Amino acid sequence: MTVVAHTMARPHPGKRLMAENRARQLGGIYSRHGASVKVASVISGPNTGCVVLLRGYADFRAAVKAFQAINNDPAHTEFWREREANPGADIVVARDILRTVHGDTQWDTHPCSHVRQYALARDKVADAMKLLTQASKLVSKADVQVVGLLPVTGENLSSMTLSYQFRSVDHWAEVLDTVGTSDEFQAIVARAAKFGTLGSAFTVMPL
Repeated sequence: MTVVAHTMARPHPGKRLMAENRARQLGGIYSRHGASVKVASVISGPNTGCVVLLRGYADFRAAVKAFQAINNDPAHTEFWREREANPGADIVVARDILRTVHGDTQWDTHPCSHVRQYALARDKVADAMKLLTQASKLVSKADVQVVGLLPVTGENLSSMTLSYQFRSVDHWAEVLDTVGTSDEFQAIVARAAKFGTLGSAFTVMPL
């Protein structure tokens, strides 16, 4: 299991570079305290143009230990002081936490992600996991790494997030043209509708 913390911000007009650099700066602080970090931009779907900062931890104990250390880090305190004095973005998601239930994050080798969010009752998770295993096996033939996540905090706890991880944006497009539109994959998507409802989808690429 991996614990993933997720923050999203919408850059102010004319301040995108500032927002991106601050995301990298904050990511560096998290990294020094043991997190694996991904800084990305939403390039399609809801919140297109937003900057995303993802942090991964081995388990909840590691996440909480890092959280406490970061809050006591003078660099972190100074970061937020500067941000409050001269904001460059509006925070859309401050800190939502998820846990992996299938696969794992592959941010180093597969940094581009197509994310699909399903409304899913918790009593349907076991059924959904069976289909997820089938979908993962199918797309793995095209070197797509799939991770399934359940929310720990956030507004919609009756949900599941699937992140299809790609080597690049070109790889994403290639898979969409082949596996993603194949009858076999679409049949899995259709069966998934029996257990949950696909609510939204978006794509992120690394900065």
